[in-house]
Amino acid sequence: MSEFPEIQPFGPGPASHNAEPSGEAQPVEKTAETVAPNTEPPQNSPNLTLAILAGVGAGFLLGYLVSRYEQTILRQTKLDAFLEAAHDWIEEQGPKITEPIRHGLQSTSSTVEQAIKKVGASNPLESLNLFNRPKRRKFLGVEF
Repeated sequence: MSEFPEIQPFGPGPASHNAEPSGEAQPVEKTAETVAPNTEPPQNSPNLTLAILAGVGAGFLLGYLVSRYEQTILRQTKLDAFLEAAHDWIEEQGPKITEPIRHGLQSTSSTVEQAIKKVGASNPLESLNLFNRPKRRKFLGVEF
């Protein structure tokens, strides 16, 4: 045996060189906890990475949904503005478009009424089919 005491892991510290080893220090029994010291760092890095990736993905998804909602609102606003402008244009241009058509219909109806009056007044019985029969033609006793 050497003059230095045997160092036990996690045990009492080494004795000084001048002092004799005392009999009070007893060797520590090795247990399962002292035999396999935990030298590996905790495995929090994959969980942290996964949480960061999930947060970034959720942020992109939320941003996409918000932008789609804003586009829908903008599209609806533009459609409302277009329909309002079209309605105003129709109200403004409607009389300008329909006035000539109405005058044309009125003049046509008055012309037709005058023509019917003239025809009916000149020969009232000839306008009826009962009195205006076509003449039958005969040739050698045969009617055509």
